[in-house]
Amino acid sequence: MSAAVFPAFDFELELPAALIVIDMQPVGVSPGVGLVKSMESSSPGYTDYLVGRVRDEVVPAIGRLRQAFRSAEQDVVFMLFGSVVGDGSDVRTSTIRYRSEQRRKATGASVLTSRADPASDVIAELSPEPGDLVLSKTSMDSFVSTRLHEQLQQRGIRSVVVTGVYTDACVESTARNAAELGYRVFVASDGCCAWRPEFHEQSLANLARYFARVESAATLADLVERAAGPKS
Repeated sequence: MSAAVFPAFDFELELPAALIVIDMQPVGVSPGVGLVKSMESSSPGYTDYLVGRVRDEVVPAIGRLRQAFRSAEQDVVFMLFGSVVGDGSDVRTSTIRYRSEQRRKATGASVLTSRADPASDVIAELSPEPGDLVLSKTSMDSFVSTRLHEQLQQRGIRSVVVTGVYTDACVESTARNAAELGYRVFVASDGCCAWRPEFHEQSLANLARYFARVESAATLADLVERAAGPKS
């Protein structure tokens, strides 16, 4: 018996909408910094895929979406992971705390970064503009350790477009919870990335099957423009 085929979601984007940009921080995507530096030192060459894809595809895709959202006068939200208190004791996700402790035992240092460190801010290519919402989180899921849901509710948000890193971690957890909270969820296939292409593709398949409409940034930008309609 063949496996059941789940049709792709074809719902339209409804306004008001928000673009959510997750963890686009030097500590997570830039060579020679934070987790990328740690992973590269233990497994040379392992980070090449992520660093290259972020530079060549993810940043331009998010930039395209950000322009579409701003032109339509819709919200842009940046989620930034890091320890607000500085020592990592406030990190909520148990597996992050566990892996951090394992690295500390192996290397003598944790890769958890304080939010006071400029390397935990948004990368320069996507620097927030006045009016953008910037929230610090201590979990993979952007909702459980922040007031993101309350902020979106206050703005009357109905649809969210999720982007950033890593596809199979913070992006997927945030998109899943957004659907459970009642938002219409979209994920930009070229606006996110994981450590390996197979991790990325499997995560997108999971989301497209149950939780989100997965499309390219170009298609999603068109949906935003169509929802906004012609400018008067």
